[in-house]
Amino acid sequence: MSGTKWLGYNVKFELPVKYINLNEEFGGINPKIEYYIRKTGDMMNHVSNVKASMTDWDSHEKNSHINAIAKKALFLCQDGMKAKYPLEIADCWGALYTKGEHTVEHHHWPFTWSFTYYVKVSDNTAPLVFHNILNPEKEFVNMPIQPKKGDMFIFPSTLRHSVPEQESDEERIMVAGNIWYNFNSTYNPNTK
Repeated sequence: MSGTKWLGYNVKFELPVKYINLNEEFGGINPKIEYYIRKTGDMMNHVSNVKASMTDWDSHEKNSHINAIAKKALFLCQDGMKAKYPLEIADCWGALYTKGEHTVEHHHWPFTWSFTYYVKVSDNTAPLVFHNILNPEKEFVNMPIQPKKGDMFIFPSTLRHSVPEQESDEERIMVAGNIWYNFNSTYNPNTK
């Protein structure tokens, strides 16, 4: 569109981030998810924001264990929401970070919710970093989170995030995905 100008301002507003540890529920399938991610290898050749070994975007359709993680994230997003349209899994992938690998700062707009689930991490592996977080002193800061095995974080897809360079020789293995409202669906909330 000619004549359209961006104002150059970023809008900052309060958004929820949901956290739950699912190690008791999914810890038994973590080795199977790790095996799938390792066997699949780097399908993206480091061309996405993830500068690590990354599976296909549709791994939830190819692997039942990753699908279980994605469905849990979907359930947690739907839980308590009074949505006019149904939420759906848009995409889901696995990633394996080794020393020197990272993810550049980015967001997942136009999706609604994004999620991460941690299969193999330690106190030595790289954190998840949320950017432009308003702290109690009313300053915008970066917020690093050191995930533990089985942690799931669900956050608005517009929230900028990154993974700093992995400094440890330990591997960091996780699953991530996006959830969106399907406005084309014939879903009618009044028929439930």
